[in-house]
Amino acid sequence: MRKLLKYTFVIFILSSKIYSQNYSQEYSDSIQKKWKYFRLRQSEKVIVVEHTPIQILCGITAFASVTIVKTTKGDTFRVLDLCSLKKFTPNEEVNISPEKAPSSNVNFPKKYVVDSKNDNKIIEESNYEKTILKTTWASIEKSKE
Repeated sequence: MRKLLKYTFVIFILSSKIYSQNYSQEYSDSIQKKWKYFRLRQSEKVIVVEHTPIQILCGITAFASVTIVKTTKGDTFRVLDLCSLKKFTPNEEVNISPEKAPSSNVNFPKKYVVDSKNDNKIIEESNYEKTILKTTWASIEKSKE
């Protein structure tokens, strides 16, 4: 039974890695390569505009949640939070703290909609995918206040 679980897990990891490589290459070429990365200088409170969490913790492959935030000054940008399963809701106040960009490839979550006519999964782009290009690496924590 344990061997079956091990083999199932290995097959799952390999199949998800193959899928993510095939799809993420196409996806990153079209949108992610246009992101303008900047280094967050200090921690600050921001308001969540939109949050797309990861569904699986990092292992062989790295994943990062994607959160669109707005500062008190009115700046809006994307925050990539590596290996975090935390979930946030729109209009929630959170704290972001600077993080270094990882040296390896990272996969980002996608939103899917199921087409009811033929049961196909269709990628649903965020309203902000093409309009918010400023992007930074940071950890996100719920505000204590």
